[in-house]
Amino acid sequence: MIGPEEPRLPPGYRLDRSDPDVWTLRRPEGWVVAHFSARGATKEAIEQTAWKDHEGAGEEEYP
Repeated sequence: MIGPEEPRLPPGYRLDRSDPDVWTLRRPEGWVVAHFSARGATKEAIEQTAWKDHEGAGEEEYP
């Protein structure tokens, strides 16, 4: 990610950076939302993915 600023994520969401090559965006419950390349990820892409998931979090994924 370019720039020193951390992404602004919805409450409870976190960016797991335990793998130096692949970052994992996780929901508050720990579920994986998306994976990002540690070298190419942008703050904007991470935020957009997190907030889009957060908006649809109340919807059932598997009817």
